[in-house]
Amino acid sequence: MNGESFDCDVLIVGGGLVGSVLALALESAGARTVLVESRDPAQLEQESFDGRATALARGSQRILDQLGLWQALDGSAAAIRAIHIGEQGRFGAARILASEEGVEALGYTVENRVLGRVFWERLARSENFQCLAPARLRGFDTGRDAACATVEAGGANIALRARLVVGADGARSSVRDALGIAAREDDYEQQAVILNCTTEQALSGRAFERFAAQGPLAFLPLTAGRAAVVWTLQNREADCVAGLDDAAFRARLQAAFGYRLGRILRVGRRDRYPLRRIRSATLGARRSVLIGSAAVNLHPVAGQGFNLALRDVATLAEVVGDALAHGEDIGADTVLGRYRGWRARDQRTVAWFTHGLVQGFGLQLPGAGAARGLALVAFDLLPGGKAWLARQTMGMTGRLPRLARGLPLSAR
Repeated sequence: MNGESFDCDVLIVGGGLVGSVLALALESAGARTVLVESRDPAQLEQESFDGRATALARGSQRILDQLGLWQALDGSAAAIRAIHIGEQGRFGAARILASEEGVEALGYTVENRVLGRVFWERLARSENFQCLAPARLRGFDTGRDAACATVEAGGANIALRARLVVGADGARSSVRDALGIAAREDDYEQQAVILNCTTEQALSGRAFERFAAQGPLAFLPLTAGRAAVVWTLQNREADCVAGLDDAAFRARLQAAFGYRLGRILRVGRRDRYPLRRIRSATLGARRSVLIGSAAVNLHPVAGQGFNLALRDVATLAEVVGDALAHGEDIGADTVLGRYRGWRARDQRTVAWFTHGLVQGFGLQLPGAGAARGLALVAFDLLPGGKAWLARQTMGMTGRLPRLARGLPLSAR
């Protein structure tokens, strides 16, 4: 590499869960990072940061463990030891059991506010990390030897030089727009209604994915006997449900899920999010990379989104770390080509998998429901198919980065 002066090795745009854990992974890889985030970091650490919960796959738990984060999360994580998959009003079901797969848990559910707090507390102790927040990226140019960015923070413009720019700024990525990268969008015309609730019978390590004409309904175990609910509804129905009081909402949710857990006792605050699949035409350009939802934004069915993003993080940190160890320019096309080539297949597979579930279970042609019931029964009896789905759910398929295999980031 040449002797030019750089303000950082990597400029990360977006300080949510994906951007913040990437900063931690890159620190482990030996990279100097600057993170630009529009919100105040103090807000990112507060209890109200995010009311949602995330289902962390087993591979994701390994990544966080290798980054030294899992110990701080373990007490707030609820283990998923069984997944029950069925369709409302239909016979047939499939069950994936941790005991059958020879693992302690298929995954874990953790509230996003807890993830955000742990990540940012750790970043506050990082030496090769600087956060500009609240701040906004005003523009950047990617040249042959450097990426030059202008960031507005505290009423002033700050010029930064980096070897690499990473867009971790979500489905409506400003980095993707600035690079002129096209994105294909599939609007599901659905919304996810997200809340926590309590039920008469605790989930006790069980997760339920129930498909209905409106969309899938998931109940996931949380700590303290609670359940995290992700209820997919068509736009009009979601608008109607949003206006209900707690009692009426609880009755509607009970009718949709049934009484497998007894009565639904309490429901918490409800949030709604529009559902779209957004796929970037490419994973970056010169001296730039898109990760997480900036690259591929998914339907929440099967809880694949953040787990896919964590594999982006682990892979990029490995590629960057290996390049630094060998004296390579981490923003060079040859280096970034390794990352893009590595991640493309996994992203395509998961995007196809989640989209196929939504489309397949949403099909209302005559006989389609009975066919799906038979397919679920057959799937439950076929160990090969169930094993593949279990590994997909656990984030253990395809070429995995070292962190996802439970190995240190560095090969040395």
